[in-house]
Amino acid sequence: MQIVPVPGRVPAFELDPAMPSGALPIFGEYLDRIGRNAANQRLTPWPFVLLGVSQFFTGTGIALPVFLVVMFGFFGVYAIYQERARVPESRLKREPFRRVDIAPDGLVAAGRTVGVRLPDGRWVRLRLGESFRLLLAGDRRVWLLGSGPKVFVGFPGVVAVRRARVHDEPPADAVVVPPAAWRSGSPRLDPVLTAHRRRIAASLGAGAAFMLALAAASTWVRLDFPADDHGSRLVVVAFTGCTVLALLGALVITLRAVTYRRPLPADHWTELRAVLDGPVRMSRHGAARLSGLTMLADGTVTGFRMSKADPSMAANIAATGRLWIAGVPRPGAAKAGVPGYPVLGTVWLG
Repeated sequence: MQIVPVPGRVPAFELDPAMPSGALPIFGEYLDRIGRNAANQRLTPWPFVLLGVSQFFTGTGIALPVFLVVMFGFFGVYAIYQERARVPESRLKREPFRRVDIAPDGLVAAGRTVGVRLPDGRWVRLRLGESFRLLLAGDRRVWLLGSGPKVFVGFPGVVAVRRARVHDEPPADAVVVPPAAWRSGSPRLDPVLTAHRRRIAASLGAGAAFMLALAAASTWVRLDFPADDHGSRLVVVAFTGCTVLALLGALVITLRAVTYRRPLPADHWTELRAVLDGPVRMSRHGAARLSGLTMLADGTVTGFRMSKADPSMAANIAATGRLWIAGVPRPGAAKAGVPGYPVLGTVWLG
């Protein structure tokens, strides 16, 4: 075991340009799972949208059909966006990534829009959150998949890819992002990890807002629906329950978002050697499950497991054989991550 009290660059998962992207361990299976899940999410909502349209002509009020059309239409459009933005086409799975090292003046930013200069002088443009902009400022490498004007970009330490476009010019009004000193060895002070936690908090906040909107829409349906027979009264009761559950869900999600707004309290990382006891297993939604053995400071060999983990977390453990714990590891739940990378998870020790 090694406690890392000072900034230092640590080994992390990298995309291998020697293999087709679809054959890469963990990454290839992750793409398959999220691709199938996105396809299902893209098709499933539309029958409910059609059902909502039909409800306009059945005398059940205006709220129920509007509720069905808007909510499931939103899910369908969002699924199409997610599929286009994060799932490469099947033909690209037969192609390898190619690595691009970023020159000192080859990274520019205009707000959230980032430009990376390619060796041929063209520029890859994409929109990135704060954690990924900080990541590229310190670890100046990306991996590209595809050769046309539309490509997918991979990042060090991260499994997910982002769609981007290739242009002849950098983004307008962009400024050069100079190489940054490597990240802090403290989880509490790590700017990449802190920005990553803020992004998770923002996503949770959006989820809480959606639950509140769902509660309001359910209340509208309950008040508008004509409860003139036994079946109709059952519908009213069902939407009343939906309102209550949505409000409770919004409360729980908001509390989690507040927790993620704060940096991790630990002041150091503890590095443990990790040996997996089998392959990483991926759920149909793209979450990872893994388990194995590690050794604590007193020489005790103990098991660890992660369920519904970020696939980037699983890929880093599998690729490096290291498990980084925020603070002192103890039996039970512990926060894990990779110093300097937007990777975070919960691991159970013992």
